[in-house]
Amino acid sequence: MPLHPARPRWPLVTLRVTAALVALLAATQPFLAGGFLQGFYPLLDAHMMAAMILSTAVLLSVGAALLLWRLGGGPSLFAVRYLVLLVCCVAQISLGFSRVLILHIPLGVGIFVMAEKFVADVFRFKPEAAAPEAAEPAAAEPVAVEVQA
Repeated sequence: MPLHPARPRWPLVTLRVTAALVALLAATQPFLAGGFLQGFYPLLDAHMMAAMILSTAVLLSVGAALLLWRLGGGPSLFAVRYLVLLVCCVAQISLGFSRVLILHIPLGVGIFVMAEKFVADVFRFKPEAAAPEAAEPAAAEPVAVEVQA
């Protein structure tokens, strides 16, 4: 019987799914904004709705990263990164509603870059393998004890 039972794999799968969703949603935002700037005005509402959905997906990623950290044995770094991304998304939405585009646009580029880098890091992460059972001492083997006089 192994001393360290295998960690569940589902938290990593959950984080990978939510991270991929965040990356896809972040990639759609420039197209929606660009369509609005080209004169197709309904895309501004789509840009706003996609931002709300993106923030929700980032919140789900924070939860998935916390599950990976606590249950799956992964690093806490993913949870910290997605929490920072969530704060950036909230600030981004606030700046967008206030029409402070001088900060909204560069922050949007930063959010896009972070989302794409984070999803690459999540998919590159390989959980540690469980210790092999052969490394455990056998119960039938005698243990030598030194006695000093």
